[in-house]
Amino acid sequence: MAILERKNLKRQGSAIGVVRGFTLIELVIVIVILGALAAVALPRFIDLSTEARIAKLEALEGAMLTAASLVNTVAVLENKTDCSEDPTIELQGTTVTLRCGYPCPHPNGIGNAVVADIGYSWVGGNCSGQLGAVEVRISDAPDPGSCKLRYTSARQDRPPRIASTSSGC
Repeated sequence: MAILERKNLKRQGSAIGVVRGFTLIELVIVIVILGALAAVALPRFIDLSTEARIAKLEALEGAMLTAASLVNTVAVLENKTDCSEDPTIELQGTTVTLRCGYPCPHPNGIGNAVVADIGYSWVGGNCSGQLGAVEVRISDAPDPGSCKLRYTSARQDRPPRIASTSSGC
C-alpha cells in the first residue's frame, strides 16, 4: 500500500512541477527595466573622468599651498627669505630652491616640494626674478593646456599665487 501511495505522489508532483521558470512576458519586463536603468545611470558614470581630473587639480593645488607654507616656515627659521638671492633648503632629503622664502616656480622649487610626478607634466619654470611662473598640467586631459595649475613666484610683498584652469579637463 505504501508503494502505491508513493507512485501517486510522484505523478501528482510531476504534474504540478511542469510549471517552472519565467514566462516570456516576465523576461521582457525585466529587460526593459534594466535598459531604462542603464539609460539613466550610464551617462553619470561616463562623465566622471572630467570630475576626477578637476578633483586631481584641486588636490594638487592644496598640496602646493601646504608645501609652500611648510617651506616658508623652514625658510623663516633658517633666515632664507631674502628676495635678492635664491637660496635652497633641505626638505625631507630634497633640495628646494627658494624665491622670497617660498619655493620658486620651477620643478627644482615647488616641483621638489610636492610629489606630482605621475600624471602631471611641468611646463616652463623660472627661478630668477620675481616674474617667474610654472604650469603643471594633467597629462591625460583632452586639452592639457586648459587643465592646469599656474604657480606664480612670490614677491617681496606677497606669497606665491596659484591659479587653476579646468575648462579643458
